[in-house]
Amino acid sequence: MAIKKCILVAMAGAAVLATGCSSTVLGLGPHQGSPGETTRVLAPQLVKEPPAFEKLVWWNPGAFGQVPDDLKAAGQEFCGCMDTETVKYTAIGYHPYAMGPDSYPMKGGGYLCAQTAASK
Repeated sequence: MAIKKCILVAMAGAAVLATGCSSTVLGLGPHQGSPGETTRVLAPQLVKEPPAFEKLVWWNPGAFGQVPDDLKAAGQEFCGCMDTETVKYTAIGYHPYAMGPDSYPMKGGGYLCAQTAASK
């Protein structure tokens, strides 16, 4: 199951790889927000971003809360699957009921990842 999640996040990561920002949050697209102190009731969902509908982004990323201490290693592994030589990703948010593109909660919840420049 972890491989499937990694592929899913990698597809979402394609939405921001070309932005050139040093700290871009995955999936903001037209839906602005950043993780709060706690999760919100209306769960975030992976959706296809218009107009081409080729990339997955998080709808309602502001619903993510902080990554709990006991899930930080799992979050780093989850987001780190998109790492390249020049770009690294880190988990900055978690929601236990984050939904996949099929509108069902993702097993184990979902992570909001931020892109950062890799150290040289």
